[in-house]
Amino acid sequence: MLLYLHGFESSPASPKIIELKKFLKYQPNAPELVAEQLPASMAATRDYIDDLLSSRQPTAVMGSSLGGFWTHYAVSQLRGSGKSVRGVLINPAVQPVQWLAGDMPVREHPYTGERYQLGNNDQQILTEVERQLDPAVELLVLLQNGDAQLDYRAARDYYRNQRMIIEHGGDHSFTRFARYLPSALEFLNVL
Repeated sequence: MLLYLHGFESSPASPKIIELKKFLKYQPNAPELVAEQLPASMAATRDYIDDLLSSRQPTAVMGSSLGGFWTHYAVSQLRGSGKSVRGVLINPAVQPVQWLAGDMPVREHPYTGERYQLGNNDQQILTEVERQLDPAVELLVLLQNGDAQLDYRAARDYYRNQRMIIEHGGDHSFTRFARYLPSALEFLNVL
């Protein structure tokens, strides 16, 4: 099973997930793809991932933006339980706890309509998760330096010991993502 974790306030209808589904549809022996709506709060997201890891046991994980951070967490948790699973991070968030400063205003999720507020508990969860990130897991990090939402240099520096591709230009969505699917899925050992 291939687990895809989308970014903050995104959805399973994101262009990258649609491209991935389309690509897998035409691959013989393609893995099952799980790309569900993630909860808005950090505690609920961690609980969702922990439950999924114990019940479904993915063989590979991909994620973009904040989903890249969660991908590193998922792969770290799987490694800690003795499973060798790789991850692909696409323009990943690094140290997302820095985005939160106390209680933030109430937000409405653009895809689910859920109203929620991030606060100190979410900061605590992100701090705990960050401490559990294993630097020895095997990751492929895809970065575009034209990302206006996240500074690619933070991920470049944080993941300097991992396999990495940095492209000039592009944006936060990682333009023309589909061209990397064959090599990313081969790296994940699912093709």
